[in-house]
Amino acid sequence: MSLRLTLRQSPPGRISLAGIVPDKLARMTAADIERLPLRWGKETPALGDFFRVAGAPDHHLVFEGMDARFCDVARGMTAGECEIGGDAGDFVAADLRGGRVTVHGRVGAFAASGMRGGELRVSGDAGERLGAALPWLAAGMRGGRVLVAGNVGARCGDKMRRGEIFVAGDAGDFCAARMVAGTLAVAGRVGAHAGYGMRRGTLLLFGAAPSMPPSFVETACVAGAYLRLLRRHWLETLDAGNVFARHAGRAGEWRGRRWLGDLAGDGRGEVMHFD
Repeated sequence: MSLRLTLRQSPPGRISLAGIVPDKLARMTAADIERLPLRWGKETPALGDFFRVAGAPDHHLVFEGMDARFCDVARGMTAGECEIGGDAGDFVAADLRGGRVTVHGRVGAFAASGMRGGELRVSGDAGERLGAALPWLAAGMRGGRVLVAGNVGARCGDKMRRGEIFVAGDAGDFCAARMVAGTLAVAGRVGAHAGYGMRRGTLLLFGAAPSMPPSFVETACVAGAYLRLLRRHWLETLDAGNVFARHAGRAGEWRGRRWLGDLAGDGRGEVMHFD
């Protein structure tokens, strides 16, 4: 049985839901859950002031009628499943270690920042810096998988170190900027300066041909073994209806271009574009 948190009233401002995760709530009673303090400036309102708690504590947590002013949803979660009905604020699934987070709406900035494992699925758009590092940190996303059905904002994958990000829509400027490792795939268009400062890792593009910076050099796209492994991985791990699973189904027809860079740095990243 799921534990369901149904919104009673919208918060007066941005409030953090850090610590409200299924692996922690599974050991608590419903009454104790309602008394959990939330962070809002110098005040500490109770969770029950905003949400009605129903169901039995379990490893499946459901937020019903979520408001985008709630931030840090599923932040630091290590196991279980968290389902969010509606939009959510910044830092959704940040520092995620395991489990699955599903958002039936949009998410704000820095979703999946610091993520090390697990999976985040977003049915709407994502804000800027998806999977990116906080300004004072050396690395962003370090593992796991993110799937966004809509568009993403600027600096998606900035300083990404490991893991996979799939964007079914468009991506903003500086996509995969300063990327260290991992795989980022975009089915739509990308904005300006894609791959800026890229050190390693792979950016795969399936929309309109990108305008690459002059610090990237185009090379021959000889990647038969890599593409076969990629196709197998996507077909085995992605839902059949996913846009990238459909691309994998016709991988033998891909006609690609490949750039290496950013030569202003290490220059060992790669950007591949397929018609």
